[in-house]
Amino acid sequence: MTEFDTEMVFRIIGVVGFGLYVANYTLLSSRVVNSDSARFFFVNTLAAAFVLASNYIEFNLASVMIQIFWIAIGIKAMIIRRRYVKRMQMG
Repeated sequence: MTEFDTEMVFRIIGVVGFGLYVANYTLLSSRVVNSDSARFFFVNTLAAAFVLASNYIEFNLASVMIQIFWIAIGIKAMIIRRRYVKRMQMG
């Protein structure tokens, strides 16, 4: 690989996203991560963004729709949790 290979970079990003999904759900199943934590939703959102980016090379409508759904849910969940923490800190 002597020149910059854009396709390979996006494929690697997609595989990293897959790895994040697998790691996140493995930790969840092992009760290392709590499904109510912002960290869980952050990793899931990051994984979805990586898999979504990999669709730049090989577009798959169903995959794009699923990843956008996970990103939207993840962002909403993180906002809800942040607001809850702020309310609890204020008393």
